[in-house]
Amino acid sequence: MAAMTLPLQQSPAFARALTAFGSEVSCDAPVILNRHFGPLGRVGFTSRGPLCKTPLRDLRHAGLRIFNAEHDCAVYYKAAGFRQIITPVHIADWDLTGFAQDRRHQMHQKWRNQLRRAKTSNLRVREIAWDGSGHPLFHHSVKLAQIRKFRALPTGLIAAFAQLNLSDAIIFEGYGKGHLIAALLILCHGPTATLQTAWTSPQGRATHTHNLLMSRAADRLAASGHTTFDLGLVETDNAASLARFKLRTGARLRKLGGTWIAIPGL
Repeated sequence: MAAMTLPLQQSPAFARALTAFGSEVSCDAPVILNRHFGPLGRVGFTSRGPLCKTPLRDLRHAGLRIFNAEHDCAVYYKAAGFRQIITPVHIADWDLTGFAQDRRHQMHQKWRNQLRRAKTSNLRVREIAWDGSGHPLFHHSVKLAQIRKFRALPTGLIAAFAQLNLSDAIIFEGYGKGHLIAALLILCHGPTATLQTAWTSPQGRATHTHNLLMSRAADRLAASGHTTFDLGLVETDNAASLARFKLRTGARLRKLGGTWIAIPGL
């Protein structure tokens, strides 16, 4: 039987990492993270779940109060007494089921031309199985998150994933003239792989190193049996250039289900 395709946040590997990180997880299908808020008591939250066939009423009785839905099943969520508080976002899913030449053909011409230029820029690519130890990628990515004012997953949580799931955390490094100029981290979980963290320097941008790293990563993941490469959120308002970069790989834009909260009495 083929493994079920799940987002990173709903994978057993991520649930193990949350527990090791010290988070309280009360369920693994879906993965429910619990927080305690004084008189409100325990509040259960799940991200990128639950599946539309999950018995939501049972999960609500077990403490689920808020969820960021993976699927757009509004009627189903409302029937279980939840109401939407944030509209759906979109992500980019890159299909890895075809051959490498098929992926090249599906790339936007500009993205493909940038990849060709990167291949002729005397860059060196190195792939390493990350074990959770320190790496310059995270120093740069934390600074980038502060500048762009977004909240990334704690580095300690990602490190716990790497330590507990050996060989499933992969860093692709790009070097120019002997110096690290770009890098990205991919977390593998079942048939899906997720682009978790990325950084590039001015030289990396000038030489389109990320195009080369992404292409190499896609080929490597496909050869290992992964069928979907989750490139994360597509935000055309706040990060238009990054959105274009993701979608020009040939990835498909997919709508998620929004954020929902349980309403007492419903």
